[in-house]
Amino acid sequence: MIVDRLAWEFNSVDAQGLTLLGQALARMVQQGGLQRLYLHGGLGVGKTSLARALLQALGVAGRIKSPSFSVAETYELSPEGLAAHLDFYRLNDPLAWRGAGLRDCLAEASICIIEWPEKAHGLPTADLSIDMDWMSVDEPLGPRKITFRFSQPQQFEQFQVLYSDLQTVGDDKNVNLISRRRILALPLISVLPSLLGQASSALGPTGLSASAALLGLAGWPERAQALELVAVRIWPADDYTRVAIEHDTANIRYETFKLNQPDRLVVDLKDMVLDPRLRELLAAVQPNDPYIEGVRVGQFSKDVVRLVFDLKQGDIRPKVFSLPPIAQYRHRLVIDLYPMVEADPLLAFLKQYEQIEQAAQTADASRKNTEPGPPAKRPAVPDMKALPPDQAGAIARAPGISDPQAPAQTRRSSPPRVVTIALDAGHGGEDPGAVGRRGTKEKDVVLRIARELKRRIDATSNMRAFLTRDGDYFVPLSRRVRRARQVQADLFVSIHADAWVSPTVRGASVFALSERGASSAAARYMANKENESDLIGGVEVGNTDDLVAQTLLSMSTAAQIKDSRKLGEAVLSQIGRVNQLHKPQVEQANFAVLRAPDVPSILVETAFISNPEEERKLRDPRYQRDVAEAIFKGIQAYLAQNPPLAKRGLAS
Repeated sequence: MIVDRLAWEFNSVDAQGLTLLGQALARMVQQGGLQRLYLHGGLGVGKTSLARALLQALGVAGRIKSPSFSVAETYELSPEGLAAHLDFYRLNDPLAWRGAGLRDCLAEASICIIEWPEKAHGLPTADLSIDMDWMSVDEPLGPRKITFRFSQPQQFEQFQVLYSDLQTVGDDKNVNLISRRRILALPLISVLPSLLGQASSALGPTGLSASAALLGLAGWPERAQALELVAVRIWPADDYTRVAIEHDTANIRYETFKLNQPDRLVVDLKDMVLDPRLRELLAAVQPNDPYIEGVRVGQFSKDVVRLVFDLKQGDIRPKVFSLPPIAQYRHRLVIDLYPMVEADPLLAFLKQYEQIEQAAQTADASRKNTEPGPPAKRPAVPDMKALPPDQAGAIARAPGISDPQAPAQTRRSSPPRVVTIALDAGHGGEDPGAVGRRGTKEKDVVLRIARELKRRIDATSNMRAFLTRDGDYFVPLSRRVRRARQVQADLFVSIHADAWVSPTVRGASVFALSERGASSAAARYMANKENESDLIGGVEVGNTDDLVAQTLLSMSTAAQIKDSRKLGEAVLSQIGRVNQLHKPQVEQANFAVLRAPDVPSILVETAFISNPEEERKLRDPRYQRDVAEAIFKGIQAYLAQNPPLAKRGLAS
C-alpha cells in the first residue's frame, strides 16, 4: 500500500516476500540508487533475514552470519564493490563507532546495512529506513509488516519500478555476481572494549582468541552435528524463570558466561549446528517474565550454536544443567534464572496478609460510616449435623470458629493465635503430573483446588493459607517442604490427582509419612511415582538440598507422623462425603514432600484422573469446590481437637 511518495508499506511478508524485497533492493544498489540502509525492529523480527536476502541477491555466496557478536561483517562484490553489514545492538558508547574505523566503511561501501542504528549517534542520513514488526502480537512468528521510508522521491520511484518488474516477470534475474568473503580490513581489534564493553569476552568460550574468532583466521572443526530439537519451553515465575530445550542429542556440551551493560547470559552449545526451530525461543518469551527481556539464537561459528538471553536485571544467578530422558521427555537442557538474593517467603507472606487486613479494616470502617445496620457477618460456622458427633461438639473451639450460642464472656476470652496452613499444589511447569484420557493435566486441576481452599481459609478469622506454588511452574519437592517451614506453617496439605494403569480404579485417598515402609504395595507405588516428580520436573543431578536431611537428623518424626495421621483421618472423613474412598483408612508411605519433621503433613489424592468418570469430575468447578470444602472442614475438625502450640519465634 503506497502511503506517500516516500513510504511504502508491505503487509503479510513471509520468507518468499523477503527474498523478493531483497532482490529489488539489490537492483537499486547495482544501479547506484541505494547505499545506506538502516533496519529497525525488535529482537527476532527478521532484520538479519532481510539483510541476508539482499546480500544473496547481490551474489554473496556461502554462509552469511549475523554481525551481532562481531559488530561488522564485510563482503567483496565482483567486479568491484564492498558490502558491509553492521549491528550496533551491543554498542557500549553511542559515539564509539566513530573511532572504530566504521566511518570509512559507511563512506566506501557500495551498500552499508545497519541493524539497531538507534544505538549510535551521529550516523549519516539513511537512503532507506526499514521498520519491521509482526502483523499480530498473537502470531510472533507469523507474517511481517514492513515499512520502507526513502529519503528521496526518485528513490521511491526507482524501487517501485524494480519491485513491480520482479513481481510481473517472476524470474530470478538477480545480479549474477561472484563474490568472496573479505576479511574486515578495519582497526576494530584495538577498539573492541570501547565498542562492546565486556562483549568481546563472549568470543572466549569458543576456544579461539578474540581476534582470531572475529576475523575468521582459525580453522574450524569438522565434527559438528545437528541439534535435533524436539521442543522449547519457557516457564516464567516470580521465584525463577526456567528455560527447557528438549532435544534428541545425547551428551550435549555447553559453556555459559554472563555479560553486563547490557546484562546478558550467553549459552554456547558445542559441536552443534543450528536447528531453525530453536528460534521458537524468541516467541516463547512472555512480556511479564521478571527475568528475561528477549532471546537471540544463531550459528556463532561452524560448530557452536549461541543463545543470548537479554536480562531485565543484572542480579541473576543462572543454573544450567542437562537431564537424561525420563517419562514423556527426551534429553533436556535446562536453564534456570534465579535472583541473586531470594525473597524471604515469610516476609512476603506476612506483607500479603497485612495488606489484606488493612483492606478489610478500611472496608469495615467505610461500611460503618455509610451503612449503619446489623453487625458485620462472622465467618461461616460449619454445619454441625454434617460432622461426626465427637467433632461437632469440639469444632467450636477451633481457631477462627465461634459458637453463636456460647456466652459472650466465653467468646471474649483471649483470641487464639493465627494458624498458618501450607497448601501444596502438586507438580507444575515441566512436570504435568498424571494426564487423563481427555488431556486433563493433574497440575492444572490441583492448582485450582488449592486456590479454592486458600480462599476459604483466608476468609476465616485467625487462619491463613500459603501456596507453595501459585502458577504453572515447577517447584522441587524439597523446596516445597522448605517453604512451608520458612513461613512457619502449622499444617501442610499436598493436593494431587491419582492415576493407575486400569481406568476402572477410582476413589479418593489420604496419605501420611511412614518411617518404616509403605502400608501397602499401592501406597509404595504412589510414593515412588510422586517422588519421581523431581526427575520429571527437572532437578540438577547431584544438587541435593540437605535442609530436610539435617532436620531429620536433629528431630524425631514420630510425633509428626502421629499428628499427620490424625489430620489425615479428619480430612478423609470429610472427603468421603463428596466422593467414594479408594481406601477407608489413611495410608502411609515415604513421600518426599511430607518430610517436614515438625509440621503435620498429609497428601490428598482427590480422585483418579485415569478414570474417565472421575476425570470429568476433576474438570468440573463444582467438584473442585466440593473437594476444597471437604479438606477445609477436615482441617477445622482437626484443629478443634488439636489446637496448635505457640509460634516458633513469631508473634501472631
